[in-house]
Amino acid sequence: MLKQRIISGLILAFTLTALIFSIGDVYLSYFVGIIASVSLWEYLKVRFSNLITLTILVAFVFCMYLSNILFFNILFLILGAITILISAFLIISFPLNKNFLRNPIFWVISGLTLHLAFFASIFYLLFHGENILDGYTFNKRTLIIFIILISVLMDSIAYFAGKKFGKRPFMSNVSPNKTLEGFVSAILISPLLLSLVANNFFNISFSLALLILLCVSFLSVLGDAHASMIKRVVEIKDFSNLIPGHGGLYDRLDSHIVVFPSFVFMLYLI
Repeated sequence: MLKQRIISGLILAFTLTALIFSIGDVYLSYFVGIIASVSLWEYLKVRFSNLITLTILVAFVFCMYLSNILFFNILFLILGAITILISAFLIISFPLNKNFLRNPIFWVISGLTLHLAFFASIFYLLFHGENILDGYTFNKRTLIIFIILISVLMDSIAYFAGKKFGKRPFMSNVSPNKTLEGFVSAILISPLLLSLVANNFFNISFSLALLILLCVSFLSVLGDAHASMIKRVVEIKDFSNLIPGHGGLYDRLDSHIVVFPSFVFMLYLI
C-alpha cells in the first residue's frame, strides 16, 4: 500500500509540476477549475444524489467565472476564511455536533466556500499576483509550487514522525491515526525549513516567512481534520478511489484547499 502510494504520489507530482510550468495562465486556471470541480463533486456525492450534486456544480462553475471580477475574487477568499474558522470550532466540538454536520445546507455551503476560496486564491496569483508579489523574487508559478510544498512537507513529517515516535493521540475525535508527536514534529520542522528557503531564494525576511508559515501550516492540519470529520460523519474511508493508494481527489486536496487561500490572504493583508 505504501509503495503504491509513493508511486502514485511521484507520478502526480511530476505531472502537476510539468503542467504548472508549461501551460499559459488561462489554461492553468481552467485546469485548476477542473480539479476543484472534481473534488467538490466527490465532497457532495457522499451526501447528495447525482442530480443535486450536478446542480450545485453548475452554480460552482458560474461562481468560478465570477472570479474574473476582482471584488468576487476577494469575497470568495474572505468566505473561505470564515468557513475555516467555523470548521475549527466544529472539529473541536466533534462528535457532539454530528446532527449539525449532516445538515444539507451546511454541507453545501462548506463545500462551495472552501473550493471557491481554493480556486480564487490560485486565480488571484495568476492574474493579480503583482499586487502581493511586488518586492519579492517569487514568480507566480514558483510560488504555487512553494505553497503546495507546505502541505506536502507537513503531511510527510507528521506521518513518518508519528510512525517512529508517536504514542499520544492528537485530534483523536476526528482522526484516530494522528499523534501529538507527529504534529509537533511537523509544526516545528516544516515552517522552519520553508522559511529558510523563502529567506534565501525569495527575498522575504526569515521572521515574516516563519510567522506566515507557522499560521498556514497549522491551518493545513485543520483542512485535513475537516475532511476526516466529514468522512466520520458519513462513515467512509475515502471520498473515492480515483487515485491509487490515496483515495479520491478531495482526499489529496483537503489540506491544500485550506493552505492556498490562507497563504494568499495573509500575503494580501501584509
